[in-house]
Amino acid sequence: MTMNNRFWMIIAGAIGVAIFAFGWFLGVAPKVDELNASIAQQASVEVQNKLHEASLADLKVEFEQIDALKSELASAQMLLPAGDDLSTFLGELHRLEASSGVVLTLFGASDGQGFIPAPASGATNPLVTEANFIAIPINLTVSGTREQVIQFVSDLQFGTRLFLVTALTVAQDPENPDVYDGNISGLVYVLVDPSSPPPTPTAPAAVETEAAAEGEPTT
Repeated sequence: MTMNNRFWMIIAGAIGVAIFAFGWFLGVAPKVDELNASIAQQASVEVQNKLHEASLADLKVEFEQIDALKSELASAQMLLPAGDDLSTFLGELHRLEASSGVVLTLFGASDGQGFIPAPASGATNPLVTEANFIAIPINLTVSGTREQVIQFVSDLQFGTRLFLVTALTVAQDPENPDVYDGNISGLVYVLVDPSSPPPTPTAPAAVETEAAAEGEPTT
């Protein structure tokens, strides 16, 4: 092979490499980038699909438990109704009266007050505010044996309506040593639902009328 031929072969090889590189950058490299982008997008879609599948599985489990959740909600709404619901509470007192054997001789309710947590308390949920959590003072007097009065107070604290006993005195009737009067002060609570219309408060006259229909003394 002559020197001249070898020179032209070198030149042709260099031109071929240049043409291949030029073709790579103009044609092949963009296609590779597109392919990589497509693979990355497909991986992202697969991740999103798996997340959606997990969310649907969670929703399915929650839906299967919907009856139990509704029952828990109903119980919570009885503990903390959206209105004072004093008529219902008075009905519960009569049921506790019958089950314990005491006689309810006095029922009184004062105006509700916005809940104010103790300054040193840091456990209060920030969603519980003075505007949506209302405490209603309640005063009760029941008569019966000492055991009956204590049973009534115990049942009252674990009834369907949340009741906090703040003061209790149990005194023996001087005219009948077998009878004790239990004077109970406490609080029932209202949790106002901001998404619902304001509830209509129970008029005192309505409570008194219901109590009279039961044949019990009222305040």
